[in-house]
Amino acid sequence: MARRKFKKFKSAHALVSKTSVAFCVSVALLSGCKTTQNSTENIAKPTWLTTTPTSTYLVYGVGSAKNIGDTRQAQLAAQEAARLELAKQLNVSISGTTTVQQTANEKSMQFHVDELISSNVPTIQLQGVKIEQEYQLNDVNYALASFNRTEAIMQTELSINALDTQISEFNIQGTSKSELLKKAVKIKTFAAKRGKLNAYLHMLQSPFVNIPAKVNKQLETSELILNNLSFNVVSDNMQHAKVDDLLSSALTRNGIKVTQSNADFDLSFRVEWQEKYQSGTYYSVAESYMVVIENGEEKAHFNSRVKAASSFKDTAKSNAMTKLAEKLSTQLAKFIISGHS
Repeated sequence: MARRKFKKFKSAHALVSKTSVAFCVSVALLSGCKTTQNSTENIAKPTWLTTTPTSTYLVYGVGSAKNIGDTRQAQLAAQEAARLELAKQLNVSISGTTTVQQTANEKSMQFHVDELISSNVPTIQLQGVKIEQEYQLNDVNYALASFNRTEAIMQTELSINALDTQISEFNIQGTSKSELLKKAVKIKTFAAKRGKLNAYLHMLQSPFVNIPAKVNKQLETSELILNNLSFNVVSDNMQHAKVDDLLSSALTRNGIKVTQSNADFDLSFRVEWQEKYQSGTYYSVAESYMVVIENGEEKAHFNSRVKAASSFKDTAKSNAMTKLAEKLSTQLAKFIISGHS
């Protein structure tokens, strides 16, 4: 009897123990979940969400983007927004092209040469931007970007100094006009790179690097070669004598030196005309075939077609020739830059 009572007591005690253990585990689990939830809610927001950091050598930018289902896309958008915000502080573009100010007339060959060289030189872009931190609050992603302006200024100045050395030591002599042109264009290309690096320095809020005397002399020599470039317009038919005069005048207006003797290059051309009169208006269509010759050797050839109109026949033809000359200016600029058509 006593043994049966002891067995029942032992079973009951075991049941109570198991129940107590289960209760403790449940309480522990609940307690743990509550602690985790509280810790997530209690994570302090970064101070850079409301106040952009400042530094003597670093520039910061904060960006945000709403998460509409694609978390990774929202992160990337926030990073890009941070980079753009940083760029605004420096007044510099992340991408795109820089417009280089031109001193030449917009219709002159010199302008076309400068424009072509500038377009062939890559624009200096903001590089070295780092994403320092990221944060997500509800459905919005945030990013903090930094840029070491001091280091960028130093690297840019070193690049300019390296270009100055290249320009100073460059041999700008040649045995032919074509060879001199190539070297003059090379110098101008170096100068275009230098100009864009200096513009980048300005956008980084740093002073320009002045041009050394030796570099300036080389630049003046290259300009002299290009500005003294001369062409002799030669028609293939005496009937084109008037066209010859019109073309020579039009080229001169476009900043191209035209001479009848001791020219650097001959421009041998043929022009085919189509004229039409309709409803009180004269239409003139000119199709030209131009060959650039140096010392009897063909260097390049161009084909052009233009159209002009006027109430007067001669004016229509003159306007067509002016258009032809402007087009030829661009083509000759390409020849100067590349050495071929």
